[in-house]
Amino acid sequence: MNTPRIETLSAAPEIGRYYLVPTVEGRWNDRLARWPVIGPRHSDAHCLQFDFQHYHLDPRFLVGNGWYWRSVQSQPLMISNRINPDGLPAPVWRRRKCQRLENPKAREFRADLAKRQVANFDCHLSEWAGRQARHDGQGWVCPHRNVPLASMPVIDGAILCPLHLLLIDARTGRVLPANAKCGVAP
Repeated sequence: MNTPRIETLSAAPEIGRYYLVPTVEGRWNDRLARWPVIGPRHSDAHCLQFDFQHYHLDPRFLVGNGWYWRSVQSQPLMISNRINPDGLPAPVWRRRKCQRLENPKAREFRADLAKRQVANFDCHLSEWAGRQARHDGQGWVCPHRNVPLASMPVIDGAILCPLHLLLIDARTGRVLPANAKCGVAP
C-alpha cells in the first residue's frame, strides 16, 4: 500500500494511519528532532510582530501527551540568534503516523486571544476577516500563507488554519471575524 502525501488529501487524515509529511530537523523547546511542519517557512512582521523566520509544527503528527499544546501554537520552529542560529534545512518528506486531527488547544487558544483582544492578534484577525479563500480543486487554501486546508477537519461548519488561527467558513471559504465561534475539536 502506498503512503499518501498529506497535501494530496481532500479530507482530514485518519488517526492511526501513516502519511508522508514534511519534516524539518531543528531545535524546538530545547529538543533537537525532525519535526513535522505545515506551510512554508516565513516571518510574520506585519500585525503579528514576529520577525523571525519560522515553520509551524503540524500537531497532527506530534507524538506525546500534550504538555506542549499551547507552545505548539505560540512558539514555532524558528531561526534566531539563540535558537537554530545556523538556520533550518528545507523540509524532507518522512512517514509519520496521524495522532490527532488538530492541536487540541488551538481553538481554545484562538477564542482566548480574541476575547482578550490581544492587539497584534486582533490586528491580524481583523485584517483577514471577510477575505475569500481560494479553492484549489481539493479544498480551501488559507489566504494568509496559502496553506492548503483540505486535510483539516471541519468543526461546527468551519476550518481552523493551524498556522495563524484564521477561521474559514467551510461552505463559502470566507474568513470569519475574530468573534466567530469555532467549536471544540473532537
